[in-house]
Amino acid sequence: MIRPTGIIRTLPSLYKDGGNIGYRRYVRSIRELKQGKIEAIYVAMAHLPKTEVLHMYLLIEGKIRVRMNIVEYVPGTAAICWDSTIRQPKYWAVCGLPLERPPEPILRKGFQGFRYTDDLW
Repeated sequence: MIRPTGIIRTLPSLYKDGGNIGYRRYVRSIRELKQGKIEAIYVAMAHLPKTEVLHMYLLIEGKIRVRMNIVEYVPGTAAICWDSTIRQPKYWAVCGLPLERPPEPILRKGFQGFRYTDDLW
């Protein structure tokens, strides 16, 4: 069996209630991370992976959008997320550079929690 190198995390729709505030916040966060204006993006996690992995893939609306490195996991605290929802997960996955987009579209069905994966690109 090949050891997984990453996890895929499904995030809620960025177009909640027909609006696009979540999408604008997502794009701004990705841009600011790439430009070095912020150090990390925090992704809510209900459970921690039992296998140590390097990458976090974000699955949003049926597509893998980005891959980031997982820097660390920290205890959950309340925070306002991209979709304006206040979440307080058990853990936050702290994700940083390098941030990469897939070279071609990668379609997946959404799921709860996370899934292990090998490198997708």
